[in-house]
Amino acid sequence: MTQTELRGLVRDQLALDLGCDPALLDTPDNAVVQWMERPRRRRYNDSTPMLELAVWNGKLIAAAQPALLPWAERYFADRPAQWLFHPARYREIDAALAPLGYEIGDAHKFYLPDLSVPETAPSRPVRWYEEGELEPFRGQPFWGDALCFNPLFPDRLAVAALDPAGRPTAMAGASQDGARMWQIGINVLPEHRGKGLAVYLTALLKDELLRRDLVPFYGTGESHIISQNVAKRAGFLPGFAYLYAKPKGTEDHG
Repeated sequence: MTQTELRGLVRDQLALDLGCDPALLDTPDNAVVQWMERPRRRRYNDSTPMLELAVWNGKLIAAAQPALLPWAERYFADRPAQWLFHPARYREIDAALAPLGYEIGDAHKFYLPDLSVPETAPSRPVRWYEEGELEPFRGQPFWGDALCFNPLFPDRLAVAALDPAGRPTAMAGASQDGARMWQIGINVLPEHRGKGLAVYLTALLKDELLRRDLVPFYGTGESHIISQNVAKRAGFLPGFAYLYAKPKGTEDHG
């Protein structure tokens, strides 16, 4: 897979998520469309989105339900995408969503693999877990970032570092969020942090997903500097940003 092919796969998935023509993501200007349900879109909850938007290639593409569409067309038409995730902008978006019973659910930066980075050489004992081997970890809260156990984005693959007794000390897991876009999450037990395990396992899992002709991606919060550094050291670069609105009072997918 080349970097161009990888970005093409991400573009096509974002178009499915937003319900728009993929060609719209290749244009230089912001775009606002009416949100449409499409098969194979990424789903993180059972509600119908009121608003979703992606920041891609320096511009934004927003998809809104009819009740919000006139406002979205006015607000996002000339809005600089690079400054969208700003507290003042959040307040303005929330103010438009509130009368409709919605609020911002989350706004994340997502990282995509830099294919020029060499594969990580194995240097520590690890264990790989395919989907059917992950069930014993269900209900163990300290693996909650690596493993989700959510049927909307099922866990497919994980890799763990082991202690001398063969017990996991850190784990990176991949969930199938889209057909070929699998998201990586990582957990390291507190007593084993600071040893480079997060970077090592994230890089190993990224490399394995690429070998399987999949697109690994990594999401984190704007203030999670440690996680952002893990992504960069594991061979990821900032790729796109995403914001969605959820019904008030419901749990977001984080």
